[in-house]
Amino acid sequence: MEVRKKHLSFAIAGAIILGGILLGGLLGRQEPAKVQERKSALSAPLQILTVRNGLVSMPFEISGTVESVKKIEIYAEVSGVFRDGLKSFREGNSFRQGETLLVIEDSVYRNSVFAEKSSFLNLLTLVLPDIIIDFPEESAKWKRYTESFRIEAPLRALPEPASDRERNYLAARNVYNRFYAIRSMEATLGKYRIAAPFDGVVTLSEVNPGALIRTGQKIGEFAAAGSYELQAAVGIRDAGYLKTGTAVSVVSEDFSGSVQGVIKRINSNISPSTQSVSVYIEVADPRLRDGMYLTARFPVTVRGAFSIPRRMVLDDNRVYVIEKSRFVLKQVDVLAKYDDRAVIAGLSDGVRLPVEMVPGMFDGMDAAPYLKP
Repeated sequence: MEVRKKHLSFAIAGAIILGGILLGGLLGRQEPAKVQERKSALSAPLQILTVRNGLVSMPFEISGTVESVKKIEIYAEVSGVFRDGLKSFREGNSFRQGETLLVIEDSVYRNSVFAEKSSFLNLLTLVLPDIIIDFPEESAKWKRYTESFRIEAPLRALPEPASDRERNYLAARNVYNRFYAIRSMEATLGKYRIAAPFDGVVTLSEVNPGALIRTGQKIGEFAAAGSYELQAAVGIRDAGYLKTGTAVSVVSEDFSGSVQGVIKRINSNISPSTQSVSVYIEVADPRLRDGMYLTARFPVTVRGAFSIPRRMVLDDNRVYVIEKSRFVLKQVDVLAKYDDRAVIAGLSDGVRLPVEMVPGMFDGMDAAPYLKP
């Protein structure tokens, strides 16, 4: 029994000694690993940016669709059968200023105007003998007017009365009332022919020859070619960077190169739904088309800002800074992001920022192992 007890005691003592050796070995291996990790961090310190606020130039982009500067919708003011002019009123057809865009059949109404003129001529013929008797010194001008009267020609202006008595005399005999009624009818007759108000092209045609046109019906659209306006929506804060007269470069995926433009107007009203303002940029180029999507680019200068790599911005408005040898998250005002850069404000001069993230980085983490000794 005593031999067995001795053997057991030796076995327990051996196990304790072996365990101590193993534990010491493990501790010996862990300590060099920590030292090695710290040495690795110290041998490759983080790249640090120091804030120096000042003027920062950055590219600014706004996008939108273009519309012709001169663009009108054509509506019928009279009714009748639609007819083409010398050229057909079709998309793509161009017209010079004053050329007939389209005609609405006017024969019935034109005859009504002629009938009214005939009645007016009859009235003048009846009044003329009385004028010769009552106003002999003024009768010559009324005689010349009556003799030169032509029913098919546009109505000429009446002779000017020499006195209130002469004017009242003519008014009492309904001369002026009939005259202005015919003038009104002639103006309406002119609406049966629609002329081009400027050089341009038909961009929309909604009727065919022979169709019955009703008053108020839309016939089509007509736009001037070459001169366009880009309309874009800009955020309220970004609108502060824009000024009328600023030259911009306009690009599109639909053509190579760029087109030069200029900011002509900035709307002061804010859209309630988008909280933005409208900016209008005038551009002129034969490659442009109504409704084309374009992007305008131009540089702007920001004061009191600092440019950093875009990857340093977290959650859209936070960056890591180094304070008292610790990494601290700070909220900043991100003024713009473009390409791989971000323009920020809100940090004081001299504040240090780590350019790269370190593994396991968190707010309040010890930064000393990653900085230069």
